[in-house]
Amino acid sequence: MTGTPAGPQNLPDHIRSQWPFTPRFARVNGCRMHYVDEGAGDPVVLLHGNPTWGFLYREFIGPLVAAGHRVIVPDMIGFGLSEKPRGARAATGPAPGDDGLPRLGRAYGARRGAVQS
Repeated sequence: MTGTPAGPQNLPDHIRSQWPFTPRFARVNGCRMHYVDEGAGDPVVLLHGNPTWGFLYREFIGPLVAAGHRVIVPDMIGFGLSEKPRGARAATGPAPGDDGLPRLGRAYGARRGAVQS
């Protein structure tokens, strides 16, 4: 069983005014994952940690797009505007290495990539 997906319409006005990006969604591991995909050019993927969401990067997206990049900011499942699983699925989470990023990458046309942490 999964929770109800959040959406930008549910954001408080003071947050929505700082998050003007078009919401996009992909089905990842059976859950609805929210992501932002702005601009064109070489992609830059901005990944949040726990306990935050893509909102963390709201001031980075515009300048990166202006510099000629495509900026992708996913909200990991359970965070931000992505679906919040409930029950046993929420407790166990995805299998190691199966956080949905490869699927999301294919959804936005990436052929290769690397993650630096």
